[in-house]
Amino acid sequence: MAAPTAKIKYPDGEADQQLQRVETLHQQLKLEQARAQELLARLKGEEYQASRELPPKSQDRGRGSKHLDRKLGEYRERAKRLEKRSGGKNTMDVGIPELKAEEREIRDLEARVSGLEGRVRGFEGLPPDKEMALMEVEKMRKELEALARRRDAMFEGLIEGDNSANQMRARPPV
Repeated sequence: MAAPTAKIKYPDGEADQQLQRVETLHQQLKLEQARAQELLARLKGEEYQASRELPPKSQDRGRGSKHLDRKLGEYRERAKRLEKRSGGKNTMDVGIPELKAEEREIRDLEARVSGLEGRVRGFEGLPPDKEMALMEVEKMRKELEALARRRDAMFEGLIEGDNSANQMRARPPV
């Protein structure tokens, strides 16, 4: 028995059209593949490569980030401790007027400290013992009085010297 053979019939030109569409799509795919390969080659070029400095910079930034994370944790812990010490008041809600008032207080304290430092400088060179310091002050006072007497005597000598010189000039020669 002979096997029946099937004949496939296509309408005229339909197979040709499908073949033409497949060939067109194939050409478009080849163009897209070429563009994609060209783009890939450009992306692999030096222009898009990471610099040699990037890995060390990344490591530095990673270390810096970890350090900042630790510091942030420490600062949060400090803030909690400060809040506990302040009786539960949130110290983060301090406004500008409060800061200005604290700044004024600090400046007043600085002025007071500098005044006290000036007074303390007046006692430099004195012995630490009170009695010895008083003796040193008395000694210096006597020395000051002696210098004042010497100055006065020198001034008087100058005045007398000027008077006698003036008298000599005022007298006619004999």
